[in-house]
Amino acid sequence: MISITADFNFNDLDKVIEYETQKWFDALVDDYRQTGIRFVERAVAKASFNNITWNLRSSIGYLIIWNGEVLESYFKDLKDGTEGQEVGRDYALFVAKLIDEGEGLAMALVAGEEYAAFVESKGKDVISGSSAYFETEIKALLK
Repeated sequence: MISITADFNFNDLDKVIEYETQKWFDALVDDYRQTGIRFVERAVAKASFNNITWNLRSSIGYLIIWNGEVLESYFKDLKDGTEGQEVGRDYALFVAKLIDEGEGLAMALVAGEEYAAFVESKGKDVISGSSAYFETEIKALLK
């Protein structure tokens, strides 16, 4: 009979597993981040509505949530419409509470101004086109 002796201990194995898991998680969050930034950039650039206050356009952004905690948010700085960023962040936090179950990774993509759905209902693209783009991109990354 052959005797095999491990040249490691379980603490070392746990450290390797923890390190590799963290590396994988960081890469996953980075994929979400990069795809989220592209979502925002695309939505801001391609939105088919007029700008009066710039608030609707600046309210477009995202939150990444992990185990109920916000890891990060992104709302593009625009020349005007800074009130929209605040409204967008607040709305994203509200949406995050609705979609996040307290465990795992989640992402909220929003146009935070209360009239965003009205503008979309008039046939203008606020975030619907970019949302479809995001869905395609994130699915491709997660394969």
